[in-house]
Amino acid sequence: MATYVISDLHGQYKMFLKLLEKVAFSDADELYMLGDAVDRGPDGIKILQHVMNSPNMHFLLGNHEVMMLEVLDPRGSAKSDISGYHGPEADRWLWWNGGDRTFNKYKRLKKEERVKLMDWLYSCPLSLKIEVNEKIFLLTHTAFLPDKINIPFKEMNENDVNYIVWNSPFRPDLYKDIRDYIYYKPWTFIIGHVPACYMADIVYGEGEHELSSFTVENVIDIDGGCASGGRDNKDSRGAILLRLDDMKEFTITFAETDKG
Repeated sequence: MATYVISDLHGQYKMFLKLLEKVAFSDADELYMLGDAVDRGPDGIKILQHVMNSPNMHFLLGNHEVMMLEVLDPRGSAKSDISGYHGPEADRWLWWNGGDRTFNKYKRLKKEERVKLMDWLYSCPLSLKIEVNEKIFLLTHTAFLPDKINIPFKEMNENDVNYIVWNSPFRPDLYKDIRDYIYYKPWTFIIGHVPACYMADIVYGEGEHELSSFTVENVIDIDGGCASGGRDNKDSRGAILLRLDDMKEFTITFAETDKG
């Protein structure tokens, strides 16, 4: 049995399946997905349904799922046309953050499928603390609040939710102090939200590195840059799967995925 973590697939379902195949993922393994399965890419709804229907897979909400839940009816109804959604929250999700691709797939689901998906998303937490081989990991999309760990979305208030899914030690505009994470050593924080390759571009030079995570102190960022769709660099953007048992990384780039 092995425990894996992945984040920020942004609709790249084909890539997700290929990466699971690469590690021979089985029913004996566990997978934690740290949010942002949806938007920008083509098949975010398929990713959500795959995780939802897999007993050994667990989902944590990211900012893109939160934006989705801010706009869609929790009872599963969906307008027939995207132009029926108005207001700043709808604009932010549908037009500024690639939510239109998710919505167009979501509205094609049967009503009972939409209800099941929404109920499940409302039950998902934003951060989880788990133990693997006597080592503590705090899994979260990006930030955390110590008293909001293992709490489902439906039991949290809006301010706490937005803080957890938007603030990051790697975002100067929405900054969470890295010292907040260091304080909890020897815990290891696994996060996403900001593509690790962006930091690697700064350190090593753009395009001069392989796809990998980025670590500062006890924080490991495993966002592989799927949000770009590989348009900026197909050889160093893709998905990162981290095995917590031995901290080994498995990756697949857009270039590898395109090869079939």
